[in-house]
Amino acid sequence: MLFHDQSTVQKARNERKKGISIQKIETKLCVSESSVSRWVRDIPGTAKQFNRARQRENILKLELQDLTKNFNIDEDLAKIFVSLLYWCEGSKYPAGSFVAFSNSDWDLVKTFLELLRKGFKIQENKIRVHLQLHSTHPRQKMTKFWSDLLRIPTNQFYKPTITEPTRRMKRLDYKGTCTVRYYDFKLLLKIIGLYESLSNRYEPPNGEVPKSG
Repeated sequence: MLFHDQSTVQKARNERKKGISIQKIETKLCVSESSVSRWVRDIPGTAKQFNRARQRENILKLELQDLTKNFNIDEDLAKIFVSLLYWCEGSKYPAGSFVAFSNSDWDLVKTFLELLRKGFKIQENKIRVHLQLHSTHPRQKMTKFWSDLLRIPTNQFYKPTITEPTRRMKRLDYKGTCTVRYYDFKLLLKIIGLYESLSNRYEPPNGEVPKSG
């Protein structure tokens, strides 16, 4: 995927808010129609076809949401959800000897931590947070954002890693990458063992791994 300068994305969004069509923005900024459509899809336009497409998307997104309202996430289910999320985004042993979950999606980090709290009754004073921020980020503001979101005091935050932005747009409203660490090697092994157990349920017949190619 081609990433574009943050200022180009912002210009496209500003033009869209004025009611300018995607095609005209595409021509003005010399970028593809698909890129412009992706950047401004949350901003209503004047084209009926565009708005109907967004309405259909919203209907589909709402279709299964009642499933999350009709079941209770108990302690055991929280453990399973934690293991699945950690399988995707967690630091694996032996690369690390503690629980470490990292992502720039703040909702994902928050969800992981809340499920971890519910499923494993963790000790809050063993949590540490490390942020990777751009030099353009207001450090104190970003630290407070993550602290409030995760319900972790700032004195449990490490000094952030500061990098220079690449000027290429990866996501809107980027607030840095957050790594939540929980220093408990035994818990790390339990989480890994849980997702490995889930994986074993779907092994090929006779344990044979399909050949590639």
